[in-house]
Amino acid sequence: MATDVPQVFLDANIVIAAGKPPGGPEITRVSDLVAAGMITLLTTDLTIAEIAKKHAENDFQVVKDFAKPHVQRVLESITRTTIPTLTKEEMRARLLENYNATTTAMFERLSAKRLSIDEVRPSLVFDSYTRGDGFFSSEGKKNQFPDAFIFERIKSEASDANPVIIVSNDGDYVGPVERTPNIELVASLPELFTRLGLEFEEPEVDAFLEEHKDTLIARVNEELESWGLIGDVEDSEIDEVNVNNLEINKLIAFKSVEPGDSLVIIAELEVQADISYSHPDWDGASYDSEDKVLIPWGTVEGETEVSLTLDVSMSIEVDEDSGNPLRFEDIGFRNDRFQYVVLHPFEDYK
Repeated sequence: MATDVPQVFLDANIVIAAGKPPGGPEITRVSDLVAAGMITLLTTDLTIAEIAKKHAENDFQVVKDFAKPHVQRVLESITRTTIPTLTKEEMRARLLENYNATTTAMFERLSAKRLSIDEVRPSLVFDSYTRGDGFFSSEGKKNQFPDAFIFERIKSEASDANPVIIVSNDGDYVGPVERTPNIELVASLPELFTRLGLEFEEPEVDAFLEEHKDTLIARVNEELESWGLIGDVEDSEIDEVNVNNLEINKLIAFKSVEPGDSLVIIAELEVQADISYSHPDWDGASYDSEDKVLIPWGTVEGETEVSLTLDVSMSIEVDEDSGNPLRFEDIGFRNDRFQYVVLHPFEDYK
């Protein structure tokens, strides 16, 4: 007899986009679904490792300069505090250890069944690699071994009685899923919620968002300040960010499975922001013929307006009696970190 509780596997790209452990509003909604018995969650040890590695690498790009001795000396002179000396290798190792622990704890809170990749016979994957099918059906797909092993392990859990829904925006899953019974694919958590029928209880939030637009702008500004904007000029730094307007292009809202719990909103925002920046003066740089590098002698500083398209998830507290939205609780960006912005629009060069 078929089960009424589908098994769900969240690919690493989906979990990463949903925010650092313990996850943002979408992960909270997944937790609600698990607690309500609407789904059971699957993960693999390799998936956890991929998630931890990505978050650790993102953080490493932010802090790696602190491993440079001259940066440490400057910080010590400013703070009058001894800065712990860490090499880049030590930074990477500590970040990875931390995210392995927090990612594991997140899946434990989600009561996820953790599957071991060691249970997959390597010959299954290598046979597919040799034939050039499945995850290896296209040229340049030799880096697909992690996904191929993960899929084989997930496939062993799928049956007529216990089908599996894979949530992934990786197009390489499409072919293997189409050829595998009892497994279906959705591209995002919002699509999973829709697949489970939650869209039929979509709450009215348009008036609330319009009334609290200034608060939303302030919260997005706060999130952007700690996010990773990168200028399109080499070695540029974004010094300040000031969001001056935003528009909501797309919006999906979901009620909790429990009355009085927060609403979850998934939206696409078009954001206009003023930024200040600095970067080396590459136009006035000299060429070192011995080292074959450009050596800038000055710094360019300026301000410009940029436009960003941001995918966000939000949780909104509701009134326990009426169910009406009251205030923002959490806002997180679903985009990957380190989004590039144009510092010198084409008009600058006219």
